[in-house]
Amino acid sequence: MTLWTDNYRESGKCLCCQSTNRHRQIAYVLCNALTEKFSVPVHALPNLLRGHGNNLAIYNTETRGPVHDQLRRLPNYVCSEYFGPDRAPGEMVNGIRHEDLQQLSFADGIFDVMLSSDVFEHVPDPYLAFREVHRVLKPGGRHIFTVPFHQTEFRDDVRAVIEHGEIRLLKEPIYHLDPLRPEGILVYTIFALEMLVKLDEIGFRTYMHLLYQPRLGILGNNALVFEAIKT
Repeated sequence: MTLWTDNYRESGKCLCCQSTNRHRQIAYVLCNALTEKFSVPVHALPNLLRGHGNNLAIYNTETRGPVHDQLRRLPNYVCSEYFGPDRAPGEMVNGIRHEDLQQLSFADGIFDVMLSSDVFEHVPDPYLAFREVHRVLKPGGRHIFTVPFHQTEFRDDVRAVIEHGEIRLLKEPIYHLDPLRPEGILVYTIFALEMLVKLDEIGFRTYMHLLYQPRLGILGNNALVFEAIKT
């Protein structure tokens, strides 16, 4: 691995697959979910996916990165990016599918797993998006995701909203790096315990995994992954 920095989530890059700590966290929870689904040990998972990939539908909200690279050969794998409000849901842009998480183009109940890594904080109405996720998941389907999360706060920190089609800043803006936007992407919400209550109201049973697996390159005090299961 490359050297770790003060930002543990985004460092410790693997020299083989290029995964960072955050990528490995998502992959770890995904592997555990699939081994539970298929009742196999984790070391049998690669062979199982090659044999049963037709029975597994996964939707990933990004079209690049090490997790995407490992999943993209599965026959029922779908991935997308967001290219702005002027695009139609499901439209192809330079060969890449456009999806707005607040208005997904998919039919009801078609995915076993949805993956999103530090995405929902950039959605103007994240709970509308969570309801869309619930809609497109099969019963028992899982949304495995990471978001910025205040573990000791009760209320979400809403930093910006959309009013009359325009962004209204409520607090000093925060921008995250984004591979599609050199200027960065605005953070609308930093989540807190309120998120777990609202996910329950939508119809999810949500687990909060605080991970520590040093031998797998998963460490730091913010190795937090959520697994929301459609009940």
